[in-house]
Amino acid sequence: MAGILAITLNPVAAGAATVPTAAFSQDSTWPAGYVGRMTVTNGGATALTWRVEFDLPAGTTIGSSWDATVTHSGGHYVAVGASWNASLAPGASTSFGWVAAGQGTPQGCLLNAAPCDGRPPSRDVRPPSTPTNLRGTAQASTYVLTWSPSTDDRAVTGYEIYSNTSTAPIATVTGTSYSMPTPPPVVMSFGVRAIDAAGNRSPFATVGLGTPPDTTAPSQPTGLALRGVTDGSWTVVWTASTDNQFVAGYEVALNGTVISLVGNTTAYVPYTGYGTYFVAVRAFDGAGNFSTRAQVGIAVDPPPPPPPGS
Repeated sequence: MAGILAITLNPVAAGAATVPTAAFSQDSTWPAGYVGRMTVTNGGATALTWRVEFDLPAGTTIGSSWDATVTHSGGHYVAVGASWNASLAPGASTSFGWVAAGQGTPQGCLLNAAPCDGRPPSRDVRPPSTPTNLRGTAQASTYVLTWSPSTDDRAVTGYEIYSNTSTAPIATVTGTSYSMPTPPPVVMSFGVRAIDAAGNRSPFATVGLGTPPDTTAPSQPTGLALRGVTDGSWTVVWTASTDNQFVAGYEVALNGTVISLVGNTTAYVPYTGYGTYFVAVRAFDGAGNFSTRAQVGIAVDPPPPPPPGS
């Protein structure tokens, strides 16, 4: 355990500016579902072209919708306005609705990437999910990588493609496929990871060309350190591991509980006030082999009481 840190929290000033909001309500319910409505209000001073996104828990889906174009990837739904209500003047409101199968209600609602209730947007510290179903296909003189899309609490902005011999992306794409000249007849591995606008990166999905069964674990991460608290989260950094085939990512645990899987060498763990923070990071490869853990800890104690009579 290293270091003692005293933190004084200052109150937030009252009187936040009026901002756009989106509010959920239910028009009617029944045992198998409900009719939901989202009302968007432009509380700002300029015209608003709106986009609302939210997650529905497993077991709940949207069937029909109206007054918006609603799309989804898994349980993540995105709604944009129709031609007559996509832009709202200051002070104006509109709504869109849907029929849901299941009783789950919207979670993690965002209006134009800010919380729907009008709170200031927090720092984005959550990486996208790992791409799934990565596969490689030889087509004439090309080799094509394809995968299923990742999800993110805000938005996936693209995908980075690496080979096991590259130290930088060989390509960055916004879609879910990448074509390249057919590689030479050598043993190679490729990895694809998702990125978001804040630079958070998912673990890699990996695929091998002629790779043997992998039973070798990556090396242990080194240089693990806590770099202070910003916007409610500790920043954790370390030096990359190595692997005989491909380091897919890193598992990050706080006080014995896994809290995230990341594809780069920075992660964030929540700061919850005074107490002990024990962070462990271990690398893993595409075959599921884990390195030994690197660990660091810090105790955050309250300041001493003032002297008597002060």
